[in-house]
Amino acid sequence: MSEATGKTVALEQARQAPIDMKKAGIIAAVLVAGFVILAKPFAGLSPQGNGMIGVTLLGLSFWIFRPSTLPYLAGGSIILGGGLLLGLPLDIVAKGYTSPAVWVLIPALFFGFALIKTGLGKRIAYAVLKTFQPNYMGICVSWFVIGLLLSALTPSITVRLAIVIPIAFSLVEACKLGDRSKGSALISFVAFGTALLPGIGWQTGSLWGIFMMGFYPPEMRALATPGAWFQYMAFPWFFISILFVALVYIVFKPKEPLELNREAFKKQYAALGKITRDQVICASILIMALILFSTDKWTGIKTPVAALGAFAALMLFGIIKTGDIGTGVNWDIINFFGVVIGLSAMFAKAGVSDWAKPLIQPGILSMAHSPLVLLLVLTCILWAIRFIDIPWGFTTFALLSPVFIPLYQKFGLHPVLVSVAFIAAGNSMFMSYHQPFIIMSDTMTKSRAWSEKQVSIAGMLFAISIIVGIIVSTFYWKAMGLMP
Repeated sequence: MSEATGKTVALEQARQAPIDMKKAGIIAAVLVAGFVILAKPFAGLSPQGNGMIGVTLLGLSFWIFRPSTLPYLAGGSIILGGGLLLGLPLDIVAKGYTSPAVWVLIPALFFGFALIKTGLGKRIAYAVLKTFQPNYMGICVSWFVIGLLLSALTPSITVRLAIVIPIAFSLVEACKLGDRSKGSALISFVAFGTALLPGIGWQTGSLWGIFMMGFYPPEMRALATPGAWFQYMAFPWFFISILFVALVYIVFKPKEPLELNREAFKKQYAALGKITRDQVICASILIMALILFSTDKWTGIKTPVAALGAFAALMLFGIIKTGDIGTGVNWDIINFFGVVIGLSAMFAKAGVSDWAKPLIQPGILSMAHSPLVLLLVLTCILWAIRFIDIPWGFTTFALLSPVFIPLYQKFGLHPVLVSVAFIAAGNSMFMSYHQPFIIMSDTMTKSRAWSEKQVSIAGMLFAISIIVGIIVSTFYWKAMGLMP
């Protein structure tokens, strides 16, 4: 065998290895799930409850070891169909699809589609970039402003990344920075972080505000108003975002200055042409939606109503057309979200939640006398679980959902406050596979923006930002009377 042929075989084996690992993972999960369903090994849990755990493990395996061609709905269908086969009522199995959170998510994703379709998102990005000095510090500040503006207009992180990551990497190329160099990683990680993190500070600034509403027990959801979310989340996530950007700047900033001038940004902005009618209409509708999201306490217009109203307006003004409904957003993600939101109801009906309470709650409640200790320890535990519960940790969140009730009723810990730990875990990126948005961004840049080692370093910097952010925010929460 020639050397060239040997290299070809080796490359093919390297490509095949991850696929084989995924197949092995799914096969192992099928065997474990079958054992749980048939042997019913969990004492004190009903056959239906054992079956629900087995079905969830099986569905989860199709999310964890998902080949790129397999939709999330494959695992979701296993969970939904398995729940029905186990005798759970249809209204319980489909509970996630009737959650208000889903009916905020769908319009929210179309808001992002409208930003891309009209070109408004790119216009905002270049308008900000041409305002600041084209050095590393100026670009970091620009990305932060862009992240805030885009977060105000759409909670869709996917859309925000689809806007900023290509622009970020075009800057890398314009500055003649090497692939996966420190400068490339700095520009790309700051663009990524500012698109992901600051918007968590208000309920409709990130999908986390929508996701967590679905995980709260029904009796807790009324507490999670946009006003309460802003009170608890704005300061910590603003602080965490700034600290993360600062740490990335310190660690990754090259010694050499950037080879770029402001005229390059001005030319890019000028190339966009004059602002269009659709951009003006889109901006007006999204700003009005943002105002309604922020004033529900006074107007009485709830977030789902405002979101659906803005969605209707985008259709009536021709921004979103008939053909866009099927292709404009990722319906697989919407279905995935509908399934995981319904897990809490399915676990409760099958008796899994009541069975798990004595196993889970005592340890968590024992730390509740010190809210700071609770948040720090819970964050670290959830970080560890994320190495297994890969899809943002949602399955674990559904299982832990009942703990929000005693934490609030017995210890006065607001569910939004406790959510800081959940969101910190969901956003972790110690490894690329922990953070689907890292994988998505890496795909956009054809793996040229950063290396796997740099992702792990950025993940550690994020973890440091979270720990420091929680400690500092404790003083704020106590001063504002938000933490006992």
